[in-house]
Amino acid sequence: MAFTKVHHIGILVEELEVGRHVFCDGWGLAVNEHRSPWPGGRPGTLEGTSSIEIPVGEMYLEISAPNGDTGPAAEFVADRRAGMYWIALASTNVAADVAMLRANGVATEGDWDGAGAVFLDPADTLGLRIQVVPEDGYYTHPHYLGAGILTGMGHVGIAARSMDEIRDLFGTKFGLAEDPHEERGLDTDDYEDQAGDVNADDPVHLVEYPLGGCVIEISVPTTDDSGTARLVQNRAPLGAIYHHIAPYAPDVHRSAETGEAAGLVLIDPVPPREEGREVHVAWFHPRTCAGTLIEIWDRPPGGGHMLQYG
Repeated sequence: MAFTKVHHIGILVEELEVGRHVFCDGWGLAVNEHRSPWPGGRPGTLEGTSSIEIPVGEMYLEISAPNGDTGPAAEFVADRRAGMYWIALASTNVAADVAMLRANGVATEGDWDGAGAVFLDPADTLGLRIQVVPEDGYYTHPHYLGAGILTGMGHVGIAARSMDEIRDLFGTKFGLAEDPHEERGLDTDDYEDQAGDVNADDPVHLVEYPLGGCVIEISVPTTDDSGTARLVQNRAPLGAIYHHIAPYAPDVHRSAETGEAAGLVLIDPVPPREEGREVHVAWFHPRTCAGTLIEIWDRPPGGGHMLQYG
């Protein structure tokens, strides 16, 4: 038994076109019409929704819209209009991994056939909606990978109130291994970027859990007055909340240009290429990106990138 990768990310929207516009018009990705014909899509993972799949590297975004006014998806959209709602983790043995999770105090939600995909009870996962799905060898034909602006999903960002709670959830209960090379944020020097600026307006303690070609990145605020701290205080009553997604772009400046041309709003300008930074980042505002804060970056591989820790 093993969790192998982040299989897909679920984003809820009012209309499927909202998600298609952001990721296809904004960044050159494509709807996988073999699996989710446009414009009607397919029946969604969540009951009472229709969905489209937009591949990003080894995984996909499942963009879902409610078909009516009732049910959890409709309630979420009525409250927030759009946003990230769940992640799905692929397992080579769902029954064994769910049994392990149950033994560790994580219950499942709703009826389950004992072998297929199942959602975990958010009450036991710090409020995060997490689905376990069978490893299905998901593969996307290169035709659906788009224009090469975004080539993979670097990480899924989660904001949380306690690192001890997070390590208990992902390390102990899920059995994932933390990347020992990437813990940072407890020293103020960690907030200095290569241009010498101090970026401590949102200080957080960061850890990473690699999973397949993606990373689950956890941010725990180290002060009480940052944006992340307020998000956790106001929106994470059980301890954690999805914060952002971070697609990888070979050329961050190109992604900023195409995104802005499609009407997506950058939070801050991308530093010029000539500054010689190791990493360039483009943050896009959630109100123009299907309710999802998006961090596009080009971080190079770390020293241990060839290994899945543990």
